[in-house]
Amino acid sequence: MADGPYGAALPGGTIRGMALKPISPRELAETPTLFASFMGYVDKNYKTLGQLRAIYRERSRALHPAQDQANDLRVDRFIDDMASNRWKDNVVMRIGVFDGTSLVIDGIHRGIAYLACIEEGISPDRLPALRVDC
Repeated sequence: MADGPYGAALPGGTIRGMALKPISPRELAETPTLFASFMGYVDKNYKTLGQLRAIYRERSRALHPAQDQANDLRVDRFIDDMASNRWKDNVVMRIGVFDGTSLVIDGIHRGIAYLACIEEGISPDRLPALRVDC
């Protein structure tokens, strides 16, 4: 991931200025996040957005909305909005650097929804622009 579009923008773990940079769906899926645990799946290692997408796919079917204390099921609303062209802005992920590791710290649920749209066969050309805020 250091070779990703945000690697050079975060030398030494400092943010010089905010800039939206494009990121590919593949890079998005491979990007580690701040989450080690998600939707009842507990681990001690950071999960990539692709791993979180897989966890969401499995666990969202079993989670009743009344039990969704973390509001994780909003991903379904995001998928619907992106797939039906109601999502009007860029899909922006915010990156932070912790102990030399770049992690997605904001936009995780948006990223999961974007990957779900790709997984459902929706072309990136039909989806909102995918960006990293760094």
